Amino acid sequence: MRVERPVWRRFIPRFSGRAAQWVRQGGHAAIQHSDKHIDLLLGVDEQGAVTESALWAVLALEQRRYVRVKEGPAKGLFIARAAVHSLDAVLDWCDRDSIHEGPTRKMRLDCLECGACCHEANVILDEEDFERFREGGRPELAKKPYVKRSRDGKVTLRFLDNGRCRNLAEDNKCHIYELRPFNCRVFPVGSEACLAARESTLSIRDDARARS
Repeated sequence: MRVERPVWRRFIPRFSGRAAQWVRQGGHAAIQHSDKHIDLLLGVDEQGAVTESALWAVLALEQRRYVRVKEGPAKGLFIARAAVHSLDAVLDWCDRDSIHEGPTRKMRLDCLECGACCHEANVILDEEDFERFREGGRPELAKKPYVKRSRDGKVTLRFLDNGRCRNLAEDNKCHIYELRPFNCRVFPVGSEACLAARESTLSIRDDARARS
């Protein structure tokens, strides 16, 4: 499939107006105030909410908070301050995307050729997933060796020693596709989490294989 994703661009505060224009055209902007202060300027969808790609970018940084800009050239957009642990990742996104001229880019992604998101992922399960397993005649999917439980009660999928999901077939098809967990169902193709998985698992940066 071909997907269109936002392109990250770094701006200095003096060019915040250009950053806002970039985001309104479909991109993501990182406004760098200092080495330890970067604001993420994020887009708005047709319903006035933060775009799905922006939301997943924030989640990929292990953050959740963002607010709507109330004044200035970015009024109506959303902004989030990158946490200290996220700064290198944000700058890396900007560096990766610096070769792309426009605020969006189209890329071809084939999940069956990839399967990267099915390796060493943190797939949290909830009661709706367990109910789906039971109704689908596979209640054992909620037990060992398919899942593991942490001390705080959180239940996640258990992966094989080689990092693959134990439900992932050799042809990258999912053995339990019709019953797959909610987090697998909503995982967006072309998101920062998707691109990060491709890079760490397949050594593919964006859509090009890294040189050894």
